[in-house]
Amino acid sequence: MCQRAVCRKCQGATYRGCGQHVEQVLAGVPRSQRCTCGQKEEAAGSVWTRLFRRG
Repeated sequence: MCQRAVCRKCQGATYRGCGQHVEQVLAGVPRSQRCTCGQKEEAAGSVWTRLFRRG
């Protein structure tokens, strides 16, 4: 499951995790307050999640 995070680069709301739950995680966050640089927050999940991450 994904989690809400803050982008280190632009300070906008973003996510960490698999990417399949982005809209659920960012529900209620206006688009104007979301990450503008297009980077998801890294270092998400456990070691196993990072080893077997898709794409």
